Amino acid sequence: MIEELAVEHAAYVRVDLTDQVKTLHDTIEDMMMRLEEFESIFGMVQTEGAECLSGQIPRLQIAQQQLGGLCRRIDALEHVLARVNVNLDSLETAVEAAEADLGVPDSLLSKLIPLSFFKKNQEPSTRGGRTPIFEPPIIYKTEDFFTPE
Repeated sequence: MIEELAVEHAAYVRVDLTDQVKTLHDTIEDMMMRLEEFESIFGMVQTEGAECLSGQIPRLQIAQQQLGGLCRRIDALEHVLARVNVNLDSLETAVEAAEADLGVPDSLLSKLIPLSFFKKNQEPSTRGGRTPIFEPPIIYKTEDFFTPE
């Protein structure tokens, strides 16, 4: 009876592991194949990214140099504009003083407005018959501010 019982219970313990191991082996094979595909795709993306980056870095460096030159030119232009503004203010002051000295009723700057050309021209009067001496303003050249490139 013990032998029969051992044989019956041995049937419960006997397991056919070959089917279960085969399924596990197929799953591992499939996972390995997918990992290899992912690794090759990742390698291609990494290679293309490196090629793209290596092609763009020199262009960015050139653009950086050009941008630096452009910034220097803008700074020089701002300096010129500041100088022109100061010169224009001094010129306006000189024109107003000359108009007051000559007794011109309208401002000379108002004659630069296009519609004022249709007005009747008035001859400036000179005091005491003498003509004032003209002193030219200091004129600056762009070469003083911009280097030839």
